[in-house]
Amino acid sequence: MSDLDVSAAKLLLIDDDLPSLKLMEAILKQAGYEKITTTTDPRQAVQFYREVKPDLIATDMRMPEMDGFEVMRQLAGVIPTEEYLPILVITGELDAPTKHRALAEGAKDFLNKPVDATEVVLRIKNQLVTRQLHRQLRMHNEHLEAQVRLRTKVVEQTQLDLLNRLALAAEYRHDATGGHAWRVGRMAMLLAEMKGLPADQVEMIKRTAPLHDIGKVGLLDAVILKTGPYDAADWEAMKQHTKIGSRLLSDSRAPLLMMAREVALTHHERWDGTGYHGIKGVQIPLAGRIVALADAFDIMTHPSPYRATLTLNQAKVEIEVQAGKQFDPELSALCSRLIDREGEKLLAATGPLQLVA
Repeated sequence: MSDLDVSAAKLLLIDDDLPSLKLMEAILKQAGYEKITTTTDPRQAVQFYREVKPDLIATDMRMPEMDGFEVMRQLAGVIPTEEYLPILVITGELDAPTKHRALAEGAKDFLNKPVDATEVVLRIKNQLVTRQLHRQLRMHNEHLEAQVRLRTKVVEQTQLDLLNRLALAAEYRHDATGGHAWRVGRMAMLLAEMKGLPADQVEMIKRTAPLHDIGKVGLLDAVILKTGPYDAADWEAMKQHTKIGSRLLSDSRAPLLMMAREVALTHHERWDGTGYHGIKGVQIPLAGRIVALADAFDIMTHPSPYRATLTLNQAKVEIEVQAGKQFDPELSALCSRLIDREGEKLLAATGPLQLVA
């Protein structure tokens, strides 16, 4: 208790009996308390609490305008739940029912009238020490929480750095810039936003969409580097990249990697069920449906060994034609609006993803 600065402690005393109030004030000033606010009107309790921000409140129980129970009920509505603010009840009637009710209303301790000077000083000091320890513990916990948030942010950034490198590895042999991966990530993010997904889900889709083709690292050069049209065998080999990607990203409890696995496995599924693995409609994970559109659009509008490059308008028409067949019809409509809104920006080069603050 020796480190408690009583001269800095702010006290609020409430008692309709002026002589009793003056006596309490005198006792506390004699003990070194300097910041004491008093009132004989209990209706001013909330007002004084807001103005003074006391460290302790002592209130009489029996008062004509408002009793101590009502004072505590009103204060309970304005005192933050996380704050330990000791309220001492002063009463000449310390029978068990009164004590029980006072404790239920928020009292932390009692003082019996007529007050004993030594008891007043000790009980108030004890409660102020408890408040001080409570505040120190809360500050310590807040510091620990801040440290955890910081370390979590570092871990998330490390994960994102690794995801960026994995995405680049998947693209490197035919696109050393990783442009396709980053463009798909950005467009998937925009579609997720237009779909109205929560911000955290939008961010996860943005981060994981560039990994949709990670399984291509397991394909033969003869397939991945082929410049001419694909034959049936090539297509069968190419289909394996979804399963390879799924295996590469499996067995992790990290939400990012779990979604990345989902995207890698399902981004070539079709709404009508004729995709790589025969999943159809809403059975296809939403992230997979979103990335399927972003991936297809980017392939349509950039040079490809197995199809002609389309203009923005041609790509938009193709997506509208495939709505309900290849693509989720609702997402297709959103994609058409996105093409109208963003235009050439969707074709622009972009870079690795950054962690949102």
